[in-house]
Amino acid sequence: MKKKLVLIALDSGPKQKYIKDLNKFFEEYLEIEGYSIKEGIDGLVEGDLALITSPVLTNMAKKYLPEDIKIIYMNRTFAHSALEPLYRLVPGTKAMMVSNTSIAAIEAISTLYEMGIKHVDFIPVYPGVKKIPDLKIAVTPAQLSYVPSSIEQVIDIGWRVLDLSTLMDIGTKLDIMNKTLEDRLGMYAQTIIPISHGLHSTLNSTGEIKNQMEIVLDVVDDGVIVTDTYYQIIHCNQAICKMLNSNEQMLNNTKLYEKTIPITLCRKLREEDCLENVLVKSPEVNKSFLITKRKIDVYNRTFGYVMIIKDITEIQNLENQLRKQLLEKGYVAKYHFENIAGKSTVLKECIQKAKKIAQIDAPVLIVGESGTGKELFTQSIHNASKRRRKPFVAINCAALPSELLESELFGYEEGAFSGAKKGGKKGLFELAHTGTLFLDEIGDVPINVQVKLLRALQEKEVMRIGGTNIIPIDVRIMAATNQDLKVLIEKGKFRLDLYYRLNVLGLHLPALRDRKEDIKHIIQDILSEIGFKNKKIAPQVMKLLLDYPWKGNVRELRNCIEYMVYMGGDVLTKSDLPEDVKNFMNKKELSLETNEVPELTFVNHKLAVYILQLLNQKNCGRRMIYKYAVSEGFQTSEYEIRKILEILYSKQWIIYGDGRKGAQLTHKGKEFMLGHIHLRDE
Repeated sequence: MKKKLVLIALDSGPKQKYIKDLNKFFEEYLEIEGYSIKEGIDGLVEGDLALITSPVLTNMAKKYLPEDIKIIYMNRTFAHSALEPLYRLVPGTKAMMVSNTSIAAIEAISTLYEMGIKHVDFIPVYPGVKKIPDLKIAVTPAQLSYVPSSIEQVIDIGWRVLDLSTLMDIGTKLDIMNKTLEDRLGMYAQTIIPISHGLHSTLNSTGEIKNQMEIVLDVVDDGVIVTDTYYQIIHCNQAICKMLNSNEQMLNNTKLYEKTIPITLCRKLREEDCLENVLVKSPEVNKSFLITKRKIDVYNRTFGYVMIIKDITEIQNLENQLRKQLLEKGYVAKYHFENIAGKSTVLKECIQKAKKIAQIDAPVLIVGESGTGKELFTQSIHNASKRRRKPFVAINCAALPSELLESELFGYEEGAFSGAKKGGKKGLFELAHTGTLFLDEIGDVPINVQVKLLRALQEKEVMRIGGTNIIPIDVRIMAATNQDLKVLIEKGKFRLDLYYRLNVLGLHLPALRDRKEDIKHIIQDILSEIGFKNKKIAPQVMKLLLDYPWKGNVRELRNCIEYMVYMGGDVLTKSDLPEDVKNFMNKKELSLETNEVPELTFVNHKLAVYILQLLNQKNCGRRMIYKYAVSEGFQTSEYEIRKILEILYSKQWIIYGDGRKGAQLTHKGKEFMLGHIHLRDE
């Protein structure tokens, strides 16, 4: 019975295209079904493996998939022949990249840059784009219907094709690989520009790799034992010999059950054909081992077993040492999503999006005003990602001059420049290897450093200043800025290609003034954090804090609360506010005559004056005020009256009486009216 592959795409076009392509390779081996989210999917889709065309569809697709189904994502590339017209374009050419969605356009640009098409500056164009650039050339991956009619030259590079890595992943995970399929994939690899160069090389150099296997096994730190089907040891590496206090001569060509291997370990290794990270305690050598066992299968025939054995004690010691080193250097993220205070809808949506981003190992660009918590979100994303146990390295790009920033990021060799440290220095890319590098204030990076940064992102390798060796790196980049990078691009201060490299996953953080309902929660968090949770804030002061614009966002709010706590008593009043906040509040409370109440329009301004005059004569409830106002010719509503009363209350000009007393003028309000008696209607 054939195994079943399920393809899930957004549109019907890609679904039909890739179903056809997959059948060319696997029709005689697999049952392949395709589904389009836009067309609709009825109920759960059963299968052995799910192939999703893009990670951004994950949450939508998972609604229709069983929880236990394996999921892989489609990698796409281009055929050699499709890109020939692009190679003929003059370096520096600007061209549109036209597709049906912004994501598809950006993905196509990113893929082309990986393919080496770096001499063309692409600008994404898609339905709904705010501004169509004034260009003469448009490139499109078979999306001709979306190309603007004004274009003089259209280059159709056709649909992106399946990358070799996706096809190999399907064959491996469904266990259908055989010589026929390998030959088929080898021929296909000659027609495309593979993203997965390693797989391409593997197909062409299997013999060479086999000859080097023993060398590789002796380099790895884990213990490795290779046996035949009768558990005769064919090869063991130096690491396992060290673990068992033995040597290769004693282990090689012996059987797994003989005296050279601890009996408890030996029994577990022979117990089953496959083991996955199984813990075994061996009293014979007073050690604990983590073992994994795999069959060596070729075309459905078992030739032996490979066993990977890890010394748990050694692993724990190494992890403790690494953790200690990272803590000493500050290369650890300490914040999690639980540390983000607030319950507003806009903040919850932002956190949910950030949690999704954490699961996708791609560059992130976080945009937000100063003080909105960009590093807090970055550390939380890191701690929720698969790199959470790896280094988190952060740098403020605005704090360093160009030359120093470059040396900090990429490192330098001894003697690279005057004052260079003896022995050279590792750069932050090297220190963040396998982890996350956070580039704060990315908009302030000089153009010359942006060029090297782009290369590091594209090639996944760096070279130290003054060095000649290429250093491979595996780093997830997260960047943040409070500037509009698109404006900087227009001014020539930021590279467009770097922008697209960084903005694979974008996150915009809301300003504090856009989530004022969170202010009370944040204040309580701050009071608890600094040890003054028993202090109270007077209600009228809390109202003032809610109305304040907080241009410095949470950072400014924290400074304000800390000042009040240290300067005030058990109940914090207006007199405890910092001078700049207090001055702002006083300015807002200037008389209505000067119309310095920005919350009120001119018409509402007159109505507010009338309400104050009315309350100066007698107390009234909202409905009674509404009736009087309408009788005086005001075009208003009870809702509008309520909003004006709230503003007057915030200025402490009125209070609300108990029961049916309604609103009444305060002493402060009466002083105001006495000082502005000429405000009566004329």
